[in-house]
Amino acid sequence: MNLKENSGLIIFGVLAIVVVLAAFIALETTGTMGIEDRYNQAVGLPAGDEEKEGGFSLEGNPLMYIGILVVLVALSLVFHRYLGKV
Repeated sequence: MNLKENSGLIIFGVLAIVVVLAAFIALETTGTMGIEDRYNQAVGLPAGDEEKEGGFSLEGNPLMYIGILVVLVALSLVFHRYLGKV
């Protein structure tokens, strides 16, 4: 394994780790509260008692955040692997 040949992949790996850490820090900072709940709390409105009718929601679901992050990292790796040599 030649370091010079794989330097792009190493840089990609470091950047991927930084992005993953930033995403986890952002999740820990903001919590799992949705934007509507956060806005209502910030301006002093009563909490919305909206019923979710089995709809798809990303807010407040850490597994969805992790899943999307994994997909984005995997896609980036695929694009780097196949389009990086163009």
